[in-house]
Amino acid sequence: MTTRPMIRKLMFAATMAFACASYLGAQTDNAEMKPKNNVRPAIKWNRFDYVCENGAQITVFLHDTTAKVSFQDHVYMMRQTASADGNRYSDGKTVWWGKGEGGFLQEDAPEGDGKMIVKDCELQKRAALESITGTITYLARMALPPQTTIQVRLLDISRADAPAVVIAEEKLTLGGKQVPLPFTLNFNPGKIDEKHTYSVSARVTIGTELKFLTDKAYPVLTNGNPSRVDLILKPAGAAKP
Repeated sequence: MTTRPMIRKLMFAATMAFACASYLGAQTDNAEMKPKNNVRPAIKWNRFDYVCENGAQITVFLHDTTAKVSFQDHVYMMRQTASADGNRYSDGKTVWWGKGEGGFLQEDAPEGDGKMIVKDCELQKRAALESITGTITYLARMALPPQTTIQVRLLDISRADAPAVVIAEEKLTLGGKQVPLPFTLNFNPGKIDEKHTYSVSARVTIGTELKFLTDKAYPVLTNGNPSRVDLILKPAGAAKP
């Protein structure tokens, strides 16, 4: 016959077993609920800045055998391909060919004679680049669509009897921003002559339609002029020729 003390011992043992099972189950659930770190580490790109013909700028990011080439409003994702000379990257339609401290961007063609997109690119040391900063605005009461393109140029206007020489150029896509729009225009100080006169110009286009532009010179850098300038653009139809 089972005595009362024996029954109490059995009940105590059963209670402890249940408690242990509940605790272990809770620990298992908590372990499963802990977030897992599945985030991949960010790719480390090596950046190279080039200044090309007419002051055009191109930036090349390299990682292993992959190249990300940024020119104007387009980014080309490319893979390294076989080359007897220099480093060649292609996406099948466009090729970036880096040779020494130079390079060029052209349409990819079997014979290597594709249409040149930009050439005479020279590698710039980032520390050697200087910049002009400022804002772009206009007085007309209108909002611009996101696809609006803004072109900012640093010009050598020293010779009155010759066209201005482009020293540096930057193209921006407006996105969702509106004026006043800040800008930074990088340039190679080695191309600046203290005896020359320089100015910043800007143009605003929507598709192929010119909407606003600077109608006067905004002197910078030399002759006591600053490296910051605030541009006020005029409607294209009202600007001075």
